[in-house]
Amino acid sequence: MVLSSCSDSAGETDELGDEPCIKTCRGEYVLNEETCNCEENIFVCEEVCETGFTLNDETCECEEDPVPCTLVCDSGETLNEETCECEAPFVPTVIAVEAETATLVADWKEKTDNDGYTGNGYIVWEGAAQFWKGAEDIGKAGLLTYKINVTVPGTYLFQWRSFIAKLADEKPATEHNDSWLRMPDADNFYGFKNATGTIVYPKGSGKTPNPAGENGNGFFKIYTNTIGWSWTSSTSDHNPHQVYATFSEAKEYTIEIAARSNYHGIDSFRLTLQKPE
Repeated sequence: MVLSSCSDSAGETDELGDEPCIKTCRGEYVLNEETCNCEENIFVCEEVCETGFTLNDETCECEEDPVPCTLVCDSGETLNEETCECEAPFVPTVIAVEAETATLVADWKEKTDNDGYTGNGYIVWEGAAQFWKGAEDIGKAGLLTYKINVTVPGTYLFQWRSFIAKLADEKPATEHNDSWLRMPDADNFYGFKNATGTIVYPKGSGKTPNPAGENGNGFFKIYTNTIGWSWTSSTSDHNPHQVYATFSEAKEYTIEIAARSNYHGIDSFRLTLQKPE
């Protein structure tokens, strides 16, 4: 036992004289004969460990030192020192779909006028604009259905390659620039803003918070503010969030695109697997 230097007379129960000190202390205190004070009893571990073991001061036990990982990984692999395993570099799965491969309905038109498209062309909604007609009508006009085959479950970033096919005289970057998007059987469908860590869900999904601006029936409004072809695909007005979907099983899923702004052109879309955290 090693005694602390902190004196505490609170442990004193009896004293028969000043010299020599014959004071008696309570259980959690011990007598310091030099000062004749009752002091708190602090135990200090004096255990000495063998080579290959380290003393745990809290438990006063010798613990075996961890065996250093000496595994050598093949080229391109990374050693995880915590698990002592070689890990292959993460290569994201990308699901790419040409917009014109859907069966076009209503006033969706396949076009080749604007250079820079991929595949056989791109699609443009040439009918009446479909915004602010009531939440119950969101996504009903010009509904296009796509089927994708997810072979690697996980969370995917959604982006489409689109452009503004008709430039307005005023604010050309914010007119004819959006369409509706829904993933009805994804396990999670949401917008995320990395700078703030905020998440939004479309109205009608049963989840909150919802994005700013018009949305409903499980549809996000997906917009670009770029003149020319762009992969910018944002939701939530004046507070852009990127769009993600989580697919928990390897199987076929549905993606739906519907008309909103007229003269919004869509070339293709892609879903990129995100690295698990």
